[in-house]
Amino acid sequence: MHVSLSEIQTTVCKAALAVGVPLGLGEDAGWAARNMMTNGIGSISGFAEALDAIEEGKSTGFDADRAGAGYFTSKPAGFLLSAIWAGPSTCDLVASTTSRNSKFSTITLINVDVPSVILFEVLASTVDVPKGLCVAWNAGSNDEIEAVCWRGSLSLIKGMRKDLLLTAPADITIQLVNQKPPDQSMDVYRCIQREAVEIHASCWRRITIYADRLLVDASDTSRLTGAGAGSIIELD
Repeated sequence: MHVSLSEIQTTVCKAALAVGVPLGLGEDAGWAARNMMTNGIGSISGFAEALDAIEEGKSTGFDADRAGAGYFTSKPAGFLLSAIWAGPSTCDLVASTTSRNSKFSTITLINVDVPSVILFEVLASTVDVPKGLCVAWNAGSNDEIEAVCWRGSLSLIKGMRKDLLLTAPADITIQLVNQKPPDQSMDVYRCIQREAVEIHASCWRRITIYADRLLVDASDTSRLTGAGAGSIIELD
């Protein structure tokens, strides 16, 4: 099915709110999903998997004290680390470290539910940043994925493009890079130049079911408080 980029952004944000994610994190998830689809490098299925993991109680937020030192783990322990919860804070930590020109240490995220969502969050965060970020994880059978996000474009250094779509939990490392990857890397540029993209209908439905929770039933009261077009009063 054909879905506009703005609808992807708005719907993913609403779906995140519906499963209990704060507004700011939902907005970041929506922007990351839109940026990913604009680049044509991934699938919205990763965001659906991440939403399902939160809804089903498999994934949770992170320990803020440990995260401040660059080590993200789930809180409480024993759950998967939600990429939707941890992604924006990871990017904020990188940005603050870069702006202070302090020594950058590796950021580590443990047992992330959907690694690709972290990658796409990082990718979106580098659009206006003069430096790049290297994101790496193992995609099963010890097959390592390594990609560099540079000014909103992505270079796949290790692994295959299809591996970016794998949703098995993994530990992720993120490091700052000061120069663009070499030419022999598998560059993935913005290949979608229109304002809408094709999405598998069943996957999109999984996301819209969450977003639809924010809708309110139509009534005279709901219309007067902002739902629908409101009451129409005819003047003589």
